[in-house]
Amino acid sequence: MREINVLIGLLSHANYDGYDNNVKYLFIKDEVRNMTSEPIAETGYMVLIAGLLEILESTNGLEVTEEMMHTNGKRRGEHIARKLGEYIDPERALERLVEHSKPYYTIEIGRQSATRRGYMAEIRFKDCMIKKLCKNRGISIKNPLCANTKGFIEGALSSMTCMEVDVDTTIVDWNMCECIVDFKRKQNKIGFV
Repeated sequence: MREINVLIGLLSHANYDGYDNNVKYLFIKDEVRNMTSEPIAETGYMVLIAGLLEILESTNGLEVTEEMMHTNGKRRGEHIARKLGEYIDPERALERLVEHSKPYYTIEIGRQSATRRGYMAEIRFKDCMIKKLCKNRGISIKNPLCANTKGFIEGALSSMTCMEVDVDTTIVDWNMCECIVDFKRKQNKIGFV
């Protein structure tokens, strides 16, 4: 930190083509402070996301915004599924999605079982990137962001397994969400499996 303060001091005495040295000093000092305390990209992303959600909610209302975010997440999940594999069983699909999502979430797979119509799994999201960004910026959790994650999981797992997937989420606290993922065999138009 001492080296950074020396650098700031040196820069404060330089001439910046008409810029007021004190203003430039404060700007650089703030930027260096941001670089040492939290990633600048995180701040930028959160400001961008919060701003876009605010505009969408004020223009369309919360319900429509949540549906838009869910649809966006679902499409992203379907896209990722092409890379992770298709026509695979739910257990392997979950494992692949968990592995793929490691940079963004810590996901634990809990109880799993076959059901009359397909398959069921309990999963827990820890260290969710959405909640972490919101908490670090002092912003409350936005439902549309959670709807985006829900859509992503449903889209990816549905495409990977060729099953209908529904995610029922219960937010536990800032650090963890618990979900029940229900895989159902798709029925044809007549109603047969």
